[in-house]
Amino acid sequence: MQASSAAEVQSSMQEAIQAFREIRYPVTKNQLIEKAKSMNARSEVIQAIEGIPDRQYNNAADVLKQFEGIQRAVEALRELKYPSTKSQLIENAKKHNARSEVIRALEKFPDREYNNTADVLMEFRGKFQSQ
Repeated sequence: MQASSAAEVQSSMQEAIQAFREIRYPVTKNQLIEKAKSMNARSEVIQAIEGIPDRQYNNAADVLKQFEGIQRAVEALRELKYPSTKSQLIENAKKHNARSEVIRALEKFPDREYNNTADVLMEFRGKFQSQ
């Protein structure tokens, strides 16, 4: 399986965001995951959705507020060369002026090498909460 580039993941996330604007609300996180799967979203996008809180969402803005943080994290990872260490992830995020909650989530990562964007997104799961 070939690793996805951050640009490819970003593009897929944009498609998912557009789809989130068009679905009927309220929805659950599982319904959002099913919607992403039905539109053949990349696995990284599905992983990002799995990382948002498990609750009911009342409108697109409610979903996007949670999803936006993961999207910004991917944007910050765009120029990163893999494999990368935790400190390299943090340094790159700061260089791209990532939001403070993204930096805080990265600081909670285990100190190891990350092989690709999907690897980083999996680690974000459960560590990122948009305020």
